[in-house]
Amino acid sequence: MKLYNIGNWEIIPLETGTFKLDGGAMMGSVPKVLWEKTNPADEFNRIDLSMRCLLLKKDDKCVLVETGIGDKNAQKFLDMFAVNKESFALSSALNKSGLCIENITDVILTHLHFDHAGGATSIDNFGHLIPTFPSATYHISQSNWEAGILPNPRDRASYLSENYLPLMESGVVNLIEDNGEIIDGLSAYTVDGHTTGQQLVKIEDSGEVLVFCSDLIPLKSHLKLPWIMGYDLHAYKTLLEKTEFLEIAERENWWLYFYHDPKTIAVKIRKDAKYYSIIEEVFADE
Repeated sequence: MKLYNIGNWEIIPLETGTFKLDGGAMMGSVPKVLWEKTNPADEFNRIDLSMRCLLLKKDDKCVLVETGIGDKNAQKFLDMFAVNKESFALSSALNKSGLCIENITDVILTHLHFDHAGGATSIDNFGHLIPTFPSATYHISQSNWEAGILPNPRDRASYLSENYLPLMESGVVNLIEDNGEIIDGLSAYTVDGHTTGQQLVKIEDSGEVLVFCSDLIPLKSHLKLPWIMGYDLHAYKTLLEKTEFLEIAERENWWLYFYHDPKTIAVKIRKDAKYYSIIEEVFADE
């Protein structure tokens, strides 16, 4: 099946590339004998991850959620993370939807880690870092912005200042309070287990809801409560946040949108005896 709309919002998944991270780090304390059944690893123990941005269109608004990994990275970085975006560059994905970077009115970043915010800035012909989307306001969590300015030693390597400091210098940043409204119809659902001030994006219109799950639930596999990334700053906090989030999502029949799952775009869930079962699913290859 396809997911085309949430109320009057047009929903357009944008595949902007793939990369790989260590499977053990992605699955935390879950044994490899379990996680490799659904997420097979390569010879370096890395698993495939997507960078599936979300384009939202309504009236005069053209909103982009996340920006992918960008095009500023050195070859060593690209090799380390097995980045493949030759066929999926963000600009190409937009072009397939009949748009260009100048059409984007708003960019929402769930948090400032490099695989989510890397495409927020670009290098111009004079070697200067500039906002990639010249007509857009960039909406970033106030608390995550502060985390990015003074990153915790635990996840400092994921915060690359060239991806976001030029935005503030250009005056295009709108800082969002925890659980605040972003723009009409779009709001933040704030969680802190993965990193401080991660804002999931809740799209709500005409009684329908879709939530961009970002790194609270990066893969379909993480719908299981104990499956929590080793990358998370506070694993137990993630467990509590995910438990509450999934209870609400099931009760209120939300669509859950995955940024990192290579095969599944979105699901609806139902609580079963142990975890949650999937009752509707949108696949990436449909």
